[in-house]
Amino acid sequence: MSTYSSFFRSFVHFGSNQRRWKAAAIISSVGLTTAALLWQNQQHHASSYSLHLKRYSAIAEYPQLHKHSNLMARHLTPQLYAKLRDRITPSGYTIDDVIQVGVDNPRSPNGQYFGVTAGDEESYRMFSDLFNPLIRERFNYPFESRQYHDFDITKLRFPFESDETFNINKYILSSRIRITRNLATFTFPTFSTRAERRRVENKFKKVFEQFSQTSDLFNGLYHRLSNTDEREQEKLFNDGVFLFKPIAMNWLSSGVCRDWPDGRAIYINSDKSVYAWINQKDHLRFVSWSKNNAANNLRSVVTNFIQGINSLEDIMKTEGIAFAHDDHFGYLTTCPSNIGTGLKYNVYLKLPNLTKDRRFPTIIKDLRLTMNEIMDPDAEAFKDCIDVSNQDRIGKTEIEIIQHVLNGVTKLIEIERHLESGNKLDDYLKQ
Repeated sequence: MSTYSSFFRSFVHFGSNQRRWKAAAIISSVGLTTAALLWQNQQHHASSYSLHLKRYSAIAEYPQLHKHSNLMARHLTPQLYAKLRDRITPSGYTIDDVIQVGVDNPRSPNGQYFGVTAGDEESYRMFSDLFNPLIRERFNYPFESRQYHDFDITKLRFPFESDETFNINKYILSSRIRITRNLATFTFPTFSTRAERRRVENKFKKVFEQFSQTSDLFNGLYHRLSNTDEREQEKLFNDGVFLFKPIAMNWLSSGVCRDWPDGRAIYINSDKSVYAWINQKDHLRFVSWSKNNAANNLRSVVTNFIQGINSLEDIMKTEGIAFAHDDHFGYLTTCPSNIGTGLKYNVYLKLPNLTKDRRFPTIIKDLRLTMNEIMDPDAEAFKDCIDVSNQDRIGKTEIEIIQHVLNGVTKLIEIERHLESGNKLDDYLKQ
């Protein structure tokens, strides 16, 4: 006889009718509560394929990582995988969701590629046993540290401003500063449903409508990508702000490109010096930049950025939304490479003498900067040009990071001027 039948046989013989009805009420209540909990769990779990993997043991499901070169593969042992496998965030993100991008993309351009993604703000806490070591190795960020923030522009020192005869734009072509952010209480783009992605986009639409009215500088237009025609798209492309679907395999496998372009949008101000992307790799990417040579563009780009992000956050408060943040990790992003401040500051330099020296990459490394060549169809115009930016996103405040890049740019220009005068690089390095 089944347990189910035995239960009801016992219930029929359970004393008086009154006692039976009391018991029935209790059983019904427990049943409804249990059903509600199961339904709640189903809601959390349904969107995650990873839970189906639990039909098999952790050893059986442990991924093959012996050919992988990313940070995740170096740290995710079978023991750690087994420990994290039963954890799940309130939105349903699991360790298999976290590591999928790294499993799918074994080879990376360098050994510093994380190979993990966050699906929500809880991912960093729920799977801290994996995220913490990766972030510590990449950024040398201690487990006990706290991320602080500072947007006080009065603390910054911009290079060569006191020398009115010096043409800084001989060396600086342009600059760009951006931050990456996600909204608290929402799943990140790797894990968003269509409805939630649209809800995030609609939140930002309301914010940027108010943002456009705060000053003449930020007066601009908001474009829903799915509603823009070919003519508008071409104009945004020519302005250099068009939001393209990511095509790199690691981003395709992360899930951020699903349903493209549904729920994606672009904001751009009237003079095209400030723009924002909505729902690409993160909920928000906010950018201030100078496309062409402009007197004192370093200060204006940073000023516009700080004024803009402060204004955005003030408006967001009135809308009842905030950026996802943690005292230890700082601002929480889809990829840990942007965690902390989410800030990247690029300065595009023309250094025809210094770039020809074989020691140039070592100088960049010693300055703790990252360097990339500027790729452009007009190769001659960008000959001997480089893009330098900050290595660190976490462990320093926003102002400290910006000042670090400015100091590095100052040093590089000083070396270039030293070489222009016919001096040797060895003489400068000995100083």
